[in-house]
Amino acid sequence: MTTNLSSHYVLLDATGSASTVKGGDAFWSLPPDELGRYGRGWLVSEYRFANDWPQWEMHPEADEIVRLMSGAAELHLEWATGVQVVKMQADDAYVIPKGAWHTVKVIEPCRMLHITMGAGTQHRPV
Repeated sequence: MTTNLSSHYVLLDATGSASTVKGGDAFWSLPPDELGRYGRGWLVSEYRFANDWPQWEMHPEADEIVRLMSGAAELHLEWATGVQVVKMQADDAYVIPKGAWHTVKVIEPCRMLHITMGAGTQHRPV
């Protein structure tokens, strides 16, 4: 199976099967009942970023793994005590704990790999 992880997610479901689904806004704008079909699987995606993320996101059901493939960025994590900034360089990885609001500020154009469970994911503007 060949796919473009920038436009599609690879969905790894609980049975061990892998399939592709349209990613990004096409995925997150699906009706809630349709999103629920995919919610317990793991979504794998990769994106190029030249600009800061326009939103914060949070995954309440599972941790998220991010790996910076190239470039440089700051991962911002929101805690009750304030915002933690994690500087990332190419090849760095970070496990974002479930329930942690996070966003990315781009230091230099970068590519980032994401692995997360989609169930209950929330977004809010920066």
